[in-house]
Amino acid sequence: MAVGSPIAFIPDPYRGWITVRNGRRWLKATRGAARHNARMPAGAPTLNFWPHRPQPIAPIYQIMTRLGLRAGFAPHSAEPSIAWETQTWLSSRQAARLPANAINVNCRDISKGRVDAVWAQVAGYPLTIDPLTTQSQLVEKPQANGRQGGRILLGPLARARPGFVYQRLVDCRLDGQIHQMRAVVAGNRLAMAYEKWRPEPEWFSGTRISVPRTPDELFSKAEQELFLRFAAQMQMDYGELDILRDEPTGLIYVVDANRTPSRPHHLPEKEWVKVYDMQAEAFKALLGGWGLA
Repeated sequence: MAVGSPIAFIPDPYRGWITVRNGRRWLKATRGAARHNARMPAGAPTLNFWPHRPQPIAPIYQIMTRLGLRAGFAPHSAEPSIAWETQTWLSSRQAARLPANAINVNCRDISKGRVDAVWAQVAGYPLTIDPLTTQSQLVEKPQANGRQGGRILLGPLARARPGFVYQRLVDCRLDGQIHQMRAVVAGNRLAMAYEKWRPEPEWFSGTRISVPRTPDELFSKAEQELFLRFAAQMQMDYGELDILRDEPTGLIYVVDANRTPSRPHHLPEKEWVKVYDMQAEAFKALLGGWGLA
């Protein structure tokens, strides 16, 4: 989309409707699956996706390549299946089309409000604040996952906007940059992690580089256990967690949960083999119920 295009100023979901985004994504995903399957043996096991189809750049394709899995779209209990809902909520109607043993079938709600509530429950301290009484900077974000529109505001506010959540501003500035982290969850383990760096003051977009790390390089053992308890409470079998550390206090926060992760922005290609080998090894444990671990 061209910079300055009138379409760029139309908010979602209306921009998606006008640009026929879902249809274009479906076509791209279908072609990507066909290319992937052409490289796999005809008798290879299949990982079935529902209700959506992953985009070709999704790490799940790198994982499937390493594990020798074809992509399919007819979920049933005899083959591995995964709930692949790219939007915020997986509806009961959608979940009913998936077998009870599907990966992520019970991860129904990844809204910001749900993430905040679960984090407060497992960590013992909240991210959410009351924007009408907070007398400091705060963050306003859309409730729906994957939507742009985060803003830093000065509280207290006169009113809260419907469809938005309000969070404390986590001061994750480090060495003059915005420092964020991401942990990859697969079953009961953290497969790996990333550091992501942005130039200040780009708090919500503009990642310049993603650097792969082991979880031990970024988090204490207690923090790693906390992330796994959070993922279990979210009923997320596979996905990625966006994490911020408040530098003045040292407190860690999970601020987002993504069950259909895409490739990190500006991940150096020379790191791909190591990154996706680690993810495939961890994901393999999720296939044990089908005798593929």
